[in-house]
Amino acid sequence: MCGTHPSAQMLSFAKISFRSLLLSAAMSVVLVAPASAGVDCVIGSKAAPAELIPACSAIIDQASHPSLDRAAALLVRADANARTSGALTQALRDIDRAIALDGKNAKAWRLRGDLLREAGGDLNRAAADLSKAIELDPQDSESYELRGVVYTNQHRLDRALADYDQAIRLKPDNAQAWSDRGVTYYLGGDNEKAIRDLSEALRLDPNRPRSYTNRGAAYKKLGQLDKSVADDGEAIRLDPKVPEYYDNRGLALAAMGEYDKAIADYDQALRLAPRPNFFTNRGDSYHLKGELGAALSDYEAALKLDPNFALTYNNRAVLYKKMGERKKALADYETALRLDPGNDNAAGGRRTMIAEIAKFGGEPLRPLAANSGNGPSFDCATAKREVEKVICADPQLGVLDRQIAETYERVLKSAGSRFAGGLRRTQRDFLTTRNTSFGRPGYDLRKVMQERLQRLNAMDS
Repeated sequence: MCGTHPSAQMLSFAKISFRSLLLSAAMSVVLVAPASAGVDCVIGSKAAPAELIPACSAIIDQASHPSLDRAAALLVRADANARTSGALTQALRDIDRAIALDGKNAKAWRLRGDLLREAGGDLNRAAADLSKAIELDPQDSESYELRGVVYTNQHRLDRALADYDQAIRLKPDNAQAWSDRGVTYYLGGDNEKAIRDLSEALRLDPNRPRSYTNRGAAYKKLGQLDKSVADDGEAIRLDPKVPEYYDNRGLALAAMGEYDKAIADYDQALRLAPRPNFFTNRGDSYHLKGELGAALSDYEAALKLDPNFALTYNNRAVLYKKMGERKKALADYETALRLDPGNDNAAGGRRTMIAEIAKFGGEPLRPLAANSGNGPSFDCATAKREVEKVICADPQLGVLDRQIAETYERVLKSAGSRFAGGLRRTQRDFLTTRNTSFGRPGYDLRKVMQERLQRLNAMDS
């Protein structure tokens, strides 16, 4: 839900769409007479849509029934269709027929406006339908609340706030209106008011996981990261099957520097739904943790899912810059700008890369060549593998690599012929595993290299 907007030299984090965090109010329609001795075509029926739809059809198809009863049955059937996968178009057709039979039914206009919004179609038409519902029933809190959602999705925040205000005046215990007004305050940058409204929504209805995660986003904006993590944790407890909750908590944990915990949350989000922003966010944590290969792998996975995800190009450019791959960094910054011309991070990064290429050329700097004495044991100028390029780009890894190579040579020279073959085999296995495992999620290159050096030091001593 929320992201950061740091300077061009820093990482920014992927955002999730706010549309998915706005819940519409529960739809309600009028009662109708029983259809038969079996299932009744009535609002609030516990019957499954598959049973309710034919019960309502029995009323709708009988022209002898009064028009108002048939219109009411059409609304109940529309509600049932709206809860059936792939039947949204049929639901809208039913509401059109209901309005044709009873054009003064405010609930019909409200239901159609909400379904149009939910379908992601013409938001102006959705707003017009909800306005008609309000005209017919100006005391209906639900219609104001739903029109506020439409205005929020259109980024007409002042109009949305006015509608939520009216919804709350008409029905002070309308938890959804409090929650959605909090979301709108968040989008407008007023995080204190967002927290106030979302807290009131949770007081009225404590079982609202999306209100928790949205309040957590506002806490994160204010730097209250412990509260942000706690709220996302409560959202996860209430509904552990929503991947955004894990992603949101991961963002807060990453902001705290708790990269391993953040990665665990992104892992769970990805198990639930492999989305490009989840891969990008996990790549950011790997990047900040220093696991550059894993970060690169995640950025590439994100771009495979969405080749037009501008933020991933920006963040991969930061990674390439760290690796000394200036041409690749420049290309990614330029792609990010083409996709998102207002990206200040990418614009600043592009200027930096142009200046560095003009000064140093397009190839990576080579201060860590094998013969320099302060870098890895191999020549970075001829490095082909991604793991070797990462070692060349990271001075600490370069020193570790040289220490491993030098310690191995000392141990090998002092080992008798009986042990030399086994030592060579373990070194080959270490290098082979390093080369094939690097870049896989969870592979910690620095840790593996440190452990290899410790084992060799133990042999040396």
